[in-house]
Amino acid sequence: MRTKIAIALMSVIFMLAVAIISNMFYLLPGSNESVLVELMSTISFFGSLIFLSDARKVLPRWYLAVPFCISLFLLVIVSFWEVSGEELLSDYRYLVTPIMITLLALLSPFSLLVFLSLHRHPDSMKAYLAVSSVASIISVFSLFFAVWEISLRHSHEVSFSDGLIAIYLLYWLVVMPITGLSFIHYALKQRNTKIP
Repeated sequence: MRTKIAIALMSVIFMLAVAIISNMFYLLPGSNESVLVELMSTISFFGSLIFLSDARKVLPRWYLAVPFCISLFLLVIVSFWEVSGEELLSDYRYLVTPIMITLLALLSPFSLLVFLSLHRHPDSMKAYLAVSSVASIISVFSLFFAVWEISLRHSHEVSFSDGLIAIYLLYWLVVMPITGLSFIHYALKQRNTKIP
């Protein structure tokens, strides 16, 4: 039961775009985007810790889920840096956006590793692996595009091209929620079976 809850908690960060859109329509009063990232990444991080503590006892490839946990931990730190608004490393605050873009883009490839760590389970993992593989391809492409674009401009510029914004909108609004729903579906599907 704990593992199923942990997997469901891990999906929270993938619903970030849904939460931000809800916030735009004032459905989540008192929250801004940075606070939402901090809250949702923290929830997912604790879920990943619970998952790892259970999975390492029974799954031979539990270590494949470690990069996902590390990326969430870094996302918690970076979003706290953004939310805190303190002078801590104030000269480097322009790095927050590229770091967050990178960490959010890496979530999909790392979610593929999470599903690969569960691959020993007798239920078919093909659908989950297919979804996370497609998500990984889109995220790696968008990350490559973002790095290429950032390398062509001055470090303090914050604007991105329309093409990159379109790719990230696709990633945030479609790919990430579908990946998150895959985690939730896996957790729900296992409610009456013995999960590792």
